[in-house]
Amino acid sequence: MKKVIRTLDNILTKIEENLTFLLLLSMLLAVFASFVSRYIFNAPLTWTEEFARYVMIWATFIAASYGVKTGAHITLDVLVIYLSERGNKILRIVSYLFALVYCGLVVFIGIPFINSLIETHQQSPAMHIPMYVVYSSIIVGTIFMFLRYIILLFNEMTNSNKPEEA
Repeated sequence: MKKVIRTLDNILTKIEENLTFLLLLSMLLAVFASFVSRYIFNAPLTWTEEFARYVMIWATFIAASYGVKTGAHITLDVLVIYLSERGNKILRIVSYLFALVYCGLVVFIGIPFINSLIETHQQSPAMHIPMYVVYSSIIVGTIFMFLRYIILLFNEMTNSNKPEEA
């Protein structure tokens, strides 16, 4: 089981790091192209701002999952200083369980919303891409976070806070 968790962690890490890099790079290139076309050629591109916005949304939700792995999210550590190690462990487990429930609810509520966007054929104003593509970032990022919390919970329950190196 540890090997499966370690493999899942490695796969998620590669996806998150590479996808976030590619999304942010494409956003940078789009904004640069917009700048060049507007101020050098005096012919603004109409789609770049929308593209950059949607790519930023995707990058945010993918990177949020990576933030779970690295512990980059905001935490409230008032209780941590007053509890024993066993109490802290229980608190972390409860915290991970709440996060799993939250992620599950977001996906459970989000999938019917995405389906309604597919049925209504809503499109973005400038690029005319289906809006479900944009909103799917919430579902994908939340599923990645769900998997991250499963990994953290497994590591906490098996007393292996860090996945072992291969």
